Amino acid sequence: MADQYLTTTDDFKAVLADAPSVLTVTDNDLTIQFVSPAIERVLGYDVDSLVGTNWLDLVHPEDSDRVLATLAREREDNGTEYRFRNVDGDWVWLETIVSTATETDRDHRVFTSRDVSDRPRFEARFHQFVTHTSDVLTVFDEQGNVDYISPSVERVLGYDQDEMQDSDLFEYVHPDDLSVALEEFGRMIDEPGYVAVIEHRYRHADGDWIWAESRGQQVATGPLEDHVVVTTRDISERKRREQELQRQNQRLERFSDAISHDLRNPLDVLDGSLELARETGAAEHFERAERSIDRMYTLIDDLLVLAKQGVDPEEVEAVDLDILSKRAWSMVDTHDATLETDVEGTVRADEGAMLELLENLFRNAIEHGGDDVTVTVGTESWGFYVEDDGAGFVDGTADLFEPGYSTAEEGTGFGLCIVEQIADSHNWDVIATDSESGGARFEFVCRDT
Repeated sequence: MADQYLTTTDDFKAVLADAPSVLTVTDNDLTIQFVSPAIERVLGYDVDSLVGTNWLDLVHPEDSDRVLATLAREREDNGTEYRFRNVDGDWVWLETIVSTATETDRDHRVFTSRDVSDRPRFEARFHQFVTHTSDVLTVFDEQGNVDYISPSVERVLGYDQDEMQDSDLFEYVHPDDLSVALEEFGRMIDEPGYVAVIEHRYRHADGDWIWAESRGQQVATGPLEDHVVVTTRDISERKRREQELQRQNQRLERFSDAISHDLRNPLDVLDGSLELARETGAAEHFERAERSIDRMYTLIDDLLVLAKQGVDPEEVEAVDLDILSKRAWSMVDTHDATLETDVEGTVRADEGAMLELLENLFRNAIEHGGDDVTVTVGTESWGFYVEDDGAGFVDGTADLFEPGYSTAEEGTGFGLCIVEQIADSHNWDVIATDSESGGARFEFVCRDT
C-alpha cells in the first residue's frame, strides 16, 4: 500500500526532481553512473552532461582528499561538507551523506548531496584552519601512535602528511631533548588534565634542527576521548632572539666587570702619583700620572669596541678575505712584520666586524711575536685561520679570551676578547692552538662560509 503513489517511472523521476537532495550513484572510482534530475535545480547541470564524468573533478582541490576519504568510506563518519563547482563556475557548499547499506552486491557508491551554502560549516572551516595555520596539529593514541597530523606539517616542517602519518614522531626529536619529550608525553597519559609545554629541537625535512614548542593535553570526553592532542610550532626565530639577548647580557656583564676591575688600577696609580706630585713636586710623579691617563684612554677605547661589537644579519655578506686581510694589515703599525695569505674563495661576514677581528689578531701577533714576525691568513674547508711564527702561547690558552688578560706589559687584555666576541656574533667557533712553526694559530670554524 505504501507504494501506491509511486507506480510508474515518471512518478519516481518527479519525486527525485523535486527532492531537496541530489541522489548520485558512482562506481568505485567515483565516475558518475546515475544522477537524479534535482542536479539541474540545485547545481544547474543537465543530467546527461554529468554521467560518465568523475564527481571529484567538480570538487574544490583543497577539499578533494577529504571528500574522497568520505565517499570511499575511509572515514568513520558518513558525511562531509565541501565546495563544489556549479554550472556557472561558482563554488557552492554541498553536504554529502553516503549510503551505509544497499540491497545489491554491485561495486558502487550511493550518496545524496544538497546545497548548504547558507549553513555554518564547522568541519570545512576546521579543515581550512588546520591546513593553513602556522601550527601542526597532531592526535596521538595512548601508545604514542599518530592517529592524525594536519597538512600544515608540510609547510612548517617540510614533511609530507602521509609520510608523517605512519611515522614515529619521536624519532625526529633531537636526542638531547628526547627523554624530556617522552616523560612529558607519559605525564599527559597518566595525569588527565595535565598540560605539557615542551621546547625541543626537531629535525626539519632539509636535515637542519629547528626549535619547536609543543603544547598538549589528553582529551577527557568526546570522539577523541583518551587521545592526546598536541600543537607544535616553529620557534626558531624566538630562540635566536633569546640567545642573542643572552649573549648581549653576558657581554654587558663582562663589560661591567672589566670597567670595575681594569680601570681601577690606573685610577689608583693616578691618584697616588698626584698625591706624591703635590707633596714633592717631582716631575717623575707627573710623568707617571700621564702614563696612567694614557693607559685609561686606551682601555676606554677597547672597552667601547667591546661594548658595541655585534653583527647585524642584514650586513653579513660574502667578503674577499685576501683583500680584507691586506686592508686590515695597512691599518696596523706592522714594523718589519710580514703578511702572507693563502686564501681561496670568500667568507660570509660583516665586513666592518671582520676588519676589527683581523686588526686585533695582527696587533696581538706583533705584540707577542716580535717586530719581524710573519703572519699568515688562510682558508680551509671549515673556515679560515690566522697564524704566526712567533713565540706561541707561553702560558697556555686557558685564560686567553678573558677580558683584561694579557701577558704583555702594555697590553689591555681586550684584543682577543673582542676577537672572540666577533666570532660568537657570527656564530663561529674560535680555537687557539699552536702553529706548525710553534707560534700562535687561531682557527675560525664557520658554519656558513
